[in-house]
Amino acid sequence: MALSKIASSEVDLWRLFQERAKDFATQPALSAEADHMTFSELFKVAERIVVSLAKAGIKEGDIVALALPNTPAFVPAFLALCKLSITVALVSSKYGESELQSIQDNIMPASVITVSSVAGEWQRTFDFVRNQRQKISITKIHDSLEVLSLVSRAPHVNGATRAPSPSGVRLIKITSGSTGVPKGIALSAQNIVAEAENVAITLALTPRDRILAVVPLVHSYGFDLGVLAMLYSGAALLLRETFVPRQTLTELSSQHVTVFLGVPSMYRFFLETDPAPAPRLSHIRYLLSCTAPLHPDLICAFDRKYHIPICQHYGSSETGAVTTHIPDAVLNRSTSVGMPMKNVEVKIINEQSQELPASMEGEIVVKSGAVASGYVMGHPKSPSPFRDDHFWTGDLGCVDQAGFLYLHGRKDQIINVGGLKVSPQEVVRVLESFPAVREAAVLGVRSGMSEETVYAAVTLRRPATEKEILAFCSTRLADYKIPRRIEIREALPHSPSGKIKLSYEDITKWIESTSSMK
Repeated sequence: MALSKIASSEVDLWRLFQERAKDFATQPALSAEADHMTFSELFKVAERIVVSLAKAGIKEGDIVALALPNTPAFVPAFLALCKLSITVALVSSKYGESELQSIQDNIMPASVITVSSVAGEWQRTFDFVRNQRQKISITKIHDSLEVLSLVSRAPHVNGATRAPSPSGVRLIKITSGSTGVPKGIALSAQNIVAEAENVAITLALTPRDRILAVVPLVHSYGFDLGVLAMLYSGAALLLRETFVPRQTLTELSSQHVTVFLGVPSMYRFFLETDPAPAPRLSHIRYLLSCTAPLHPDLICAFDRKYHIPICQHYGSSETGAVTTHIPDAVLNRSTSVGMPMKNVEVKIINEQSQELPASMEGEIVVKSGAVASGYVMGHPKSPSPFRDDHFWTGDLGCVDQAGFLYLHGRKDQIINVGGLKVSPQEVVRVLESFPAVREAAVLGVRSGMSEETVYAAVTLRRPATEKEILAFCSTRLADYKIPRRIEIREALPHSPSGKIKLSYEDITKWIESTSSMK
């Protein structure tokens, strides 16, 4: 565990959110299919969950994993844990054995709150990863919510012991981030409040807003811009568990939604959907896109079809929200991810730790009250990215004269082709500008001589051959940047947050199999 800072004065999150909710007690807070709650009802449900959690043996100082899909119970369960002064670990209900093993070994949660459909499977999984005979108990606490108790409450019983909550840590975000290595990011109550304030002020959210979230609430994007934004501003949160393109598009066309939390693949589906006539979306204040860059051609095509810009949003679990694009500026700066959020400072730093002037590429470094306290799991190798109250993101980019940020890729993902540097993001942009390509991913693969070459995998919206795509690339990329091979797939693997997760092992197996066929 390496925590860089925890403020000494603790904020009571339950009391803060409850006090803010008094101003909009009768306003709608949550809507999920047939379930609806006002803010007053939201806190009443949370109070009932508090009682049930106490009966289940959960107490102050515990670490509890909140592993829920986008259900109406997510927010009241989070609030109940806040009232009990529990450290909440946000865990995807889609995690399998390897992720649960890492969470059990490193964070050692006392309990897991999840839905009935997940509880039984995870009970067997946790029994396996802990390699013990002691039965994990399951307690029903509210409607479909159940608690898996992972520690022995009785003395002198073999089994897991209760791990103490790290001092001052109120939230742990678990993410693979950009590196693919699971990490647990620790946030204090002050970090949480700063993030809520930054988002609510930047997006100018009010109780009149309706935020539609199809992205998972257990991930930083959905939690920060959905849950925290709602609790702090009084905006209503509309939850959906699954993304159905036509259904979501119909819902966006209603006059109720004002903010949409989307990811690039959703906007691609919207663009390929052919409603007649195209629905009016002009009442939406922000169509946000996060987790991966959007190709500028897609942004422009979407605007031509629906007459509204997509605002790219940039952030991370460690930093919270960093930048958001300004709707009126999107088309003139379609490759930008926008300007810094309120109370967020962005710098571009070179390898000598010197700040660079506008338009020069360097590492993106972020400072704000929302920057996390450090890691409690999966701490990267030295030096720590948390330094001098800043977070060194590992992302490369530049800022223009007007203050708009542009992303150029990851420092640790730059491909070295015979000493020449290739940004995977640049190659992806070219591949996705080919009319037949829907999505693309690029990796550097080492040959037997330990030299890196560029390989790509794509999905198609209409038939095309590898030869045709390579010919297209040859007119737009330098020779050393052109992929050596392009695998055409039915689908690319995505993480629960929507990021493409192309496996190095997976693509090398394909290379070997295709080589053996020649």
